[in-house]
Amino acid sequence: MHKINIPGTTITLEVHDKEIEVKNEIEYDIELTFRNEAAGASLDIEGNIFEPLFVMDVTAKPKEPIEFYSSSGARAGKQKVTELQKFFEFVEDNKQNLFDLCGFRGELE
Repeated sequence: MHKINIPGTTITLEVHDKEIEVKNEIEYDIELTFRNEAAGASLDIEGNIFEPLFVMDVTAKPKEPIEFYSSSGARAGKQKVTELQKFFEFVEDNKQNLFDLCGFRGELE
């Protein structure tokens, strides 16, 4: 298992084989997966093998509905969104490294 702390956040990635578990303290359900766009390797006209094509899927959903009743509540919500932004920037900048760390074989879109 590899554990990666996202700098400046309470978000941690735990890589187990080909799965990434996202843990956080900002009360969001966050999922990060690599989806295979093809059933497997395929052949071109000349018989050369194409590697499978993968796409990184990332979703973040609040665990509870979000409602604000004051500026302090909005400020706390803004801090959570700031952490999410840092998380998305990190995984976008490091998606090839994460793909390789998971041990996938193929091309990453």
